[in-house]
Amino acid sequence: MQRTLIGLYRILPLWLLYGVMALVIPFYILLDGKGRRASWRFFRKRIGYGPLKSILHVYLNMFNMGMVVLDRFAAYAGKKFKVEREDNGLYQVYCRGNEGFVILSSHIGNYEMAGYTLLSPKRMNVLVYAGETATVMANRERMFKDCNVTMVPVSEDMSHLFRLNNALASGEVASLPADRVFGSSKAVKCSFLGADASFPAGPFTLTHSRGVSALATFCVKTGLKSYKVIIQPVAGDSVRDLAQAFAKEVESVVREWPDQWYNFYDFWA
Repeated sequence: MQRTLIGLYRILPLWLLYGVMALVIPFYILLDGKGRRASWRFFRKRIGYGPLKSILHVYLNMFNMGMVVLDRFAAYAGKKFKVEREDNGLYQVYCRGNEGFVILSSHIGNYEMAGYTLLSPKRMNVLVYAGETATVMANRERMFKDCNVTMVPVSEDMSHLFRLNNALASGEVASLPADRVFGSSKAVKCSFLGADASFPAGPFTLTHSRGVSALATFCVKTGLKSYKVIIQPVAGDSVRDLAQAFAKEVESVVREWPDQWYNFYDFWA
């Protein structure tokens, strides 16, 4: 199916498959009760929308998620996207330094799209979910081949953490998501959208233990074929301070782009 989708994108425009997806989303919402309820509570309680407006944005939330998934396959098929960067040259300053640094990503927008454009003389070691299909992994590897990006799959023996640690010690870049706990007991409570929420301790522990700098990096969809990468520094004297600083940056982007935060479980549980 995924190979077929890539083939379709070689001959069909983006908007056509978006339109088909728009008709499918209502059925997906009905079937995904847990995700629907979590999304509704987010818009109702955290963003402060009214009941009907929250229902509308549940749809928009899932529609936006569908678009960025389709955009991934469109990129695999050779479709070109315009990606601008909002960082005032900060990313290149970090890249020119001798020290490694950490990029903290989140489930906002389409971070994979940022990886195609964040070119650097430093090798970027990106933590990725190991359970993706062979089609996705093969296309990711092809897309990242000329971007100086190495994928580091999450492993059960936690060896991925050693690989990232070694990368930082070698002056390279380590990129990993920092907004999902994934059932780990090692979490940091942070103030986020008006209540305490758990953020994973691992990314901030790695940053603090290595004594390196960190950048919060987001890639939001701004148009049919356009994205914007937002990069902000994250600093703190402790693991908790780093986590709270990152949570503050996530909150800032989520408030501006609430339909592009793809979190379909109770983040504040």
